[in-house]
Amino acid sequence: MRGKLLFVYLLFLFYANLTPRVPTVPISGGDKIAHFLEFFILGILGHDKAFLLALPIVLEYLQLFVPGRCFSYYDMVANLIGFGVGVIVGWWYESSKKGASLFHKGRN
Repeated sequence: MRGKLLFVYLLFLFYANLTPRVPTVPISGGDKIAHFLEFFILGILGHDKAFLLALPIVLEYLQLFVPGRCFSYYDMVANLIGFGVGVIVGWWYESSKKGASLFHKGRN
């Protein structure tokens, strides 16, 4: 199920990041928050897929070739931070479902 959801979400990300029509966010700094959240969700869904690490960089770079879009290092950083935090949350969730402890308790 998660694989199908990940595939659909990847289609959404490609569309949202590579369409010439730029969505607007009505709050200050909202663009960076949107980038963070987009890739946070990707990190949660694809936390066990290492190849997805390239996607936050590649999608931002490809915007150079889309009319009406522009490349931004700040957007890329927001993408990467969101993805990284999402991966950590995804790992934590998976380990908690399996009953594994996130932290080593040490010896008594």
